[in-house]
Amino acid sequence: MEADRGRDLDERRREHWRQEMDSAALFSGLADIERNARRRREYRRLAEVESRHAEHFASELARAGVALPRFRPAARTRWLLALARRLGTPAVLPRIARLEDADARTYADALAGDVPYEEERANALWLAEFAARETAEAAKRLLLRIRRAAIGTVGAALFLVSLLLMRNAQVEGLWFGLLTGVFVGPVAHYALGKLVVPLAAGRVWCGWACWTAALLDQLPYRQGAGWLPGPARHLRAAHLAASLALVAVLVVAFGYGAGAVGRDAAAWFLVGNAAYWGVGVALAVALRDNRAFCKLACPVAVVLRLTARPALVKLAGDAEACRACASQACITLCPMGIRIPDYVAAGRRVLSSECVVCLQCVAVCPPNTLRLSAGFDLGGTELLEERPAVSPRAGRAGGGSRA
Repeated sequence: MEADRGRDLDERRREHWRQEMDSAALFSGLADIERNARRRREYRRLAEVESRHAEHFASELARAGVALPRFRPAARTRWLLALARRLGTPAVLPRIARLEDADARTYADALAGDVPYEEERANALWLAEFAARETAEAAKRLLLRIRRAAIGTVGAALFLVSLLLMRNAQVEGLWFGLLTGVFVGPVAHYALGKLVVPLAAGRVWCGWACWTAALLDQLPYRQGAGWLPGPARHLRAAHLAASLALVAVLVVAFGYGAGAVGRDAAAWFLVGNAAYWGVGVALAVALRDNRAFCKLACPVAVVLRLTARPALVKLAGDAEACRACASQACITLCPMGIRIPDYVAAGRRVLSSECVVCLQCVAVCPPNTLRLSAGFDLGGTELLEERPAVSPRAGRAGGGSRA
């Protein structure tokens, strides 16, 4: 009977040795795959802990005169590592955390007095928290990639539809339509996309559908660079007025009104977009800001700032968590340079009409408290981050501004 118990104990120790060797191989493999230095460091720490536990079992078995088999990682370990190479290590962390928790429970039931159980259990609990945190971060990074892909896809599709239908969806097409009584095409487009939708969802057009921004958002200057101070922010209104004046002169003085629908409208649309893209890329490179065109030159933003003020959907967050957060990541990564914490910490929703609902702030919020919310309030308070006008490379200025 005693011999049977001893053989049973040795068998369980050998099985746990194999499990610990598997875990060590798994975490070591994750460390080799991982490019993020912080995660790689944690994986190596966990691999060292599991190796130490494996050595504990190996020593116990050696004292009992039990020979250890040649170790080869289990198929499950090889499969998890293959999945991590393809999808990234955060994708497999929840599964690994569940496996480690099961191992810790097994030790508690069978060998609590024969293994550093407290360390194993603490590691299992820590790994569960680590997996939840890293999975959430991975999901937020995925959200940013989805949005960037979405605006590119939706923007390109809407651009092609307007071109194939020979509709000038630029703002000049709106003026041509209004001044000549052609209300299909651009007028209907602006009534729906720039008036009705913003009343409910704010400037979602700018964040998810604009074909100009679809190109600009693929450029590398994704970190918000703030606003140029002074009269520069009024250039958008000047652009809007100039486009209206140009179309009015053509219609009234020269009797030309073919710029809304038809072949001429398609030509206007192509040339206008080429100019927008050219100016947008030049501004992005000069000011190191993908959305510099939106802040300085886009005439449509003037219209959307008005219609988006009473939007039902706006960003909100937890005031206490926001006041305790020192990272300011939401400001740094906001493409429109909005001082989001100033709104949230004051117990308000983000009332700025410059918000393009891109959700970048939601994806980088350290306390994970920013979210979309529905409610009734009027925007109008513009709390924007300024930058020095003389040095685009200088980065953000220290304070915000009211506009």
